[in-house]
Amino acid sequence: MKKTLVLSYFFFLLIFLFSSCEPKESKIASEKALDRLIKGNERFVNNKSLHTNQNEERRKAIASQQSPYAIIVGCSDSRVSPEIIFDEGLGDLFVVRVAGNIIGPIELESIEYAALYLNSAIILILSHENCGAVEAVIQNKITDIEEIAKIIKPAIQKAEESKTNQLGQAIKINALNMKSFLEKSSKIEQLIRDKKIEVLAAYYNIKTGHIELLNE
Repeated sequence: MKKTLVLSYFFFLLIFLFSSCEPKESKIASEKALDRLIKGNERFVNNKSLHTNQNEERRKAIASQQSPYAIIVGCSDSRVSPEIIFDEGLGDLFVVRVAGNIIGPIELESIEYAALYLNSAIILILSHENCGAVEAVIQNKITDIEEIAKIIKPAIQKAEESKTNQLGQAIKINALNMKSFLEKSSKIEQLIRDKKIEVLAAYYNIKTGHIELLNE
């Protein structure tokens, strides 16, 4: 009887230890990914970019498979290239770019694919200063971007409550809205619940090159 109790105790102890380790390891993975992005941005800002993973050796090494550590959802703006502002190279980032860094059905499928099959640790919604798509919606100049405008409009409406810098506020709110939208995706939500991925939002200052993490 005593032997059975002792074995049962150790069995449940092992279950507890393994179940408590998994979230920590996953959390560490997302923290390391974010730290890598931040350090890369710091190098870029300080003109100390390493330009790693941009040679023939790297190209051949990832020819058969990819394993990007982060998914970046960014704007198509030519001034905001994730691989450059985070000082990364081939195969490091899975980048989805569209005007206004919005997420529609097509963008969502690309993001979900990377999250499910490429083992990325974080998803970063990257907005930026003076976003032309958001400004166009504020000015109601949406003749050629009707579908994009539909997704951005809720951020504009919320930003109207701000008495100063409506454009800046709308850009940041839009990024946070996209973060919330992603977190409600059934596939992404499950990955978050399983501690396999983390979703973040950020704002890129074009003048300084700095990245600012956004909070709800």
